[in-house]
Amino acid sequence: MIKTILVICVIISSLIISIIHTGTTTEESVKVKQDSSKEKFIFDKEPSELVKKKLSEMPLREKIAQMVISNTIPAEYDESSSSFNKLKKLCTEDKVGGFIFFKGESWQYAKLSNKLQEMSDVPLLISADFERGTAMRVNDGTLFPNNMAIGAANNPDLAYQMGLLIAKETRLLGVHQNYAPVCDVNNNPNNPIINVRSFGEDPTLVSKMSQSLFKGLQDGKVIATVKHFPGHGDTEIDSHNDLPVLNFDMDRMNSIELVPFKNAVNNNVMSVMIAHLSFPQLDATPHLPSSLSSSIVNDLLQKQIGFKGLVVTDALNMKGITKYFSVELVAVLCVKAGIDLILMSLDERKTIDAIEKAVNNGNITEDRINTSAEKILKAKEWLGLFENKFVNDADVHKTLPKTEGEVLAQKIADESITLVKDEYNLLPIKDKSSKVMLVTLSDAGDYQSRNNLAQSLTAKFPNTTSVDYSGEIPASYLPTLVDMCNKYDYIIVGVYAKVRFGTGKISMLQSHIDLIKELAKTNKNFIVVAYGNPYLLKKFSWIPGYICAYGDSPVSIDASVKAITGEIKFKGKLPVGITNEFKFGHGIIK
Repeated sequence: MIKTILVICVIISSLIISIIHTGTTTEESVKVKQDSSKEKFIFDKEPSELVKKKLSEMPLREKIAQMVISNTIPAEYDESSSSFNKLKKLCTEDKVGGFIFFKGESWQYAKLSNKLQEMSDVPLLISADFERGTAMRVNDGTLFPNNMAIGAANNPDLAYQMGLLIAKETRLLGVHQNYAPVCDVNNNPNNPIINVRSFGEDPTLVSKMSQSLFKGLQDGKVIATVKHFPGHGDTEIDSHNDLPVLNFDMDRMNSIELVPFKNAVNNNVMSVMIAHLSFPQLDATPHLPSSLSSSIVNDLLQKQIGFKGLVVTDALNMKGITKYFSVELVAVLCVKAGIDLILMSLDERKTIDAIEKAVNNGNITEDRINTSAEKILKAKEWLGLFENKFVNDADVHKTLPKTEGEVLAQKIADESITLVKDEYNLLPIKDKSSKVMLVTLSDAGDYQSRNNLAQSLTAKFPNTTSVDYSGEIPASYLPTLVDMCNKYDYIIVGVYAKVRFGTGKISMLQSHIDLIKELAKTNKNFIVVAYGNPYLLKKFSWIPGYICAYGDSPVSIDASVKAITGEIKFKGKLPVGITNEFKFGHGIIK
């Protein structure tokens, strides 16, 4: 008995000592794990002998060229073309560090990646913009719901799996860096370029979901890139068109915009993309974007926040840059600011020439160039490119985990659909014999997704009639259309107002708003589904039923129809506030 008591005492003592040493809270435990993980961050390590050797063998000009990321369109892959001849010169003569790929088929991606690698002495860093899956650029890849849908589902495990699957497809295509995830906090409903590309308006939610996604990417051996530092969420100008200005102080930035970026840095994200935004609080130089500012890149991101990984500009062909600066000045300012990867310069050779000249005349030190070149070579080593820079380009489309990806994308979509308003308790509609009028409204293309919605709804309700408007509705026709709709048991309006690059708007046509207003006056069995911008409810708050799908991908359309019919429950919660009544976190579960 005495021996038993002694054993118990020893065990208790050991536990107490363990608690003292390891900490008593979960938060402290997490910190220890993060610190341990940070020690292994590749950019904290001394360069390997291989990296040292490569760096020592490179002339100055080649080290500069490593910083230049050019662009190409795999869909135009043709070895007899003048554009391909330009790519060949970029690889063999200018010796650029990498390329960003745009539209194409999977086989075109893999073949072009291999061909460019074959022509380059140093392995190339191939990147792409796969925010919501490879199908954003690759026609036969997997497409996931928009980030805001992921925020509405609020399932970190699914976000991690999404990152892992995107990484798997990315590497099969011969791509190594993904310019994702978006870490912008979308707290401005009028933002014309971020909107549903953000996980939401809450910095904690954005931090959590972006971390899960980039961990999945990096565990899949793809360099994740959080963007758009220092935060593009509260702007009303598209930086593709002009230079947005962040008129905030640092207290505000530290409490909102910078929170997800600091979290990403603390959790070893490998790359950060700098936005073309003016931030006068830190740098009041007229028209100077963050991407060219030493105060923002060197001082804020690298010194204050402590980021040691790869810093990449947003595309340098955007008007927020080209409107105010020459190619040569942009090149020099990038290096002086602390940029490692100069993305999509309008002229690669002029860029290299300008930086080389600046080093030779003492305006930039060679040590500064060495710092970036070393990081780039470390990243390429981490990717395994010095061991094997090629991919299997034979029938690559057969190796893509398409089925696995579609199943995962559907799971995320199913958990994201948000029932915001259902005044007359119409949903779900379980009577399959109901007569349904579907009205789809868009101000642009979207034909395929609008057709997908019509087909999906008709499959559930055989007595469905569809009308589709992708332009203005004549005012004289409104009464006829309203009268026709009112002959049905239910009216479902699918609205396709969403972010469209370069347009500077995410609004609806006035005639479409007028139609919704007239329908709401005459028929209470009326539901609007937002296949994009969730803030639309502000324009017609009088409607009785409102659903947010956050995008028009096939899985989001399918999930919305399943929720309407009761096949799945409405589970999503608003990741943004829409009105004072429908705030962040609102969502009717049923």
